[in-house]
Amino acid sequence: MERFKSLGGLRGGSRTIGMDIDRGALKAVQVSGGGGGYVLQHVGYHRLPPGAVVDGEVGDHDLLAAEIREFWDSHSFGGRSVVIGVSNQQVVVRLLEFPRMEPEDLKGAIGFEAQDHIPMPLSEAVLDYVVLGPPEEGSGLDRVLVVAAQREMVDRYVSALRTGGLRPVGVDVKALSLTRSILPDPFFAEEGAVVLLDVGSEITNLVIADGGKPVLTRFIPGGLDDFVASVADAADLPADEAEKQTLSPRVGLGFDHQGEGSEGTPEGGGDDFDPALVFDVRRGLEAAAQALADDVQRSLEHHHSQAATRDVSRVLVSGEGALIAGLDGYLGELLGVATGRGEPVAKLSANRSNVSDEQLRAMEPVLAVALGLALEDE
Repeated sequence: MERFKSLGGLRGGSRTIGMDIDRGALKAVQVSGGGGGYVLQHVGYHRLPPGAVVDGEVGDHDLLAAEIREFWDSHSFGGRSVVIGVSNQQVVVRLLEFPRMEPEDLKGAIGFEAQDHIPMPLSEAVLDYVVLGPPEEGSGLDRVLVVAAQREMVDRYVSALRTGGLRPVGVDVKALSLTRSILPDPFFAEEGAVVLLDVGSEITNLVIADGGKPVLTRFIPGGLDDFVASVADAADLPADEAEKQTLSPRVGLGFDHQGEGSEGTPEGGGDDFDPALVFDVRRGLEAAAQALADDVQRSLEHHHSQAATRDVSRVLVSGEGALIAGLDGYLGELLGVATGRGEPVAKLSANRSNVSDEQLRAMEPVLAVALGLALEDE
């Protein structure tokens, strides 16, 4: 467990299981095959009680371990080897440039240079890197993506998984897993850079990829929970009802959801339709979407300020937040960039799992990270 699997570490075998653990749920996906012929074998989803995971870190070790065991016992995954993803304030991703050199020399140079860029003692970190190549044709430099995670944070996840009866074989950065699950394939280089935005329960993972390579990675505090809290505040609702309204297809964001139907009533509206409630819910959704767009915009500005970068041409949204009707289009309006849903299922050649194709499409946004972890061996 010394290396991040996505950056050249341990391999999980031909039937990899990717597990995404966050505050809201355990999500696991098992695939077989590779090289563009991935077959979905099993899917699992399990809601977590409050306190098991907090701010992307293990909050209650024993509770999380017990939930993992219960989850696994209720499913029929083939094997117990899993790759997990991490995303929290104890994870740092930096894009550095080095003169082109031999691998052993580069390893030493990165270990020395990382001290100035990683805000934690390297003796307390799990460190790895991947060489992305020159920033532009003819350059004598190589871009190197350096990843560091606090060892204690990683060890707590590993311990909870082992106590829960599983065998962790690799650790990945959630944001980077998106480059395998929702980055369009093949990616047409002339389109420019693309933003992959996974709006999770409490953390949003953002990565900008250019030419198929990650060039900027950020972990944005906030996610679906912030939308629910904003709706609860705007509409004066308890948390459970606010979550229901946040995810209701009768509300949603953007022009397409501002009064569907010939009489201005959203499709499916009936005697229980309350225009005042819908107005307040939308007001809460819009406020949270604006806050998220502001964070994304700051990342776009940072990207554009770097040398040899191309304009962002697309934003692809996944995660629990993508279940909010119209969120992708509304973010696109705020950002001024073409925005749509990521489609991780498109990376699969067949579905032979325990869920139907219809169920899989409904779950697709929340499986983006788990599937990216499972596609690790590509």
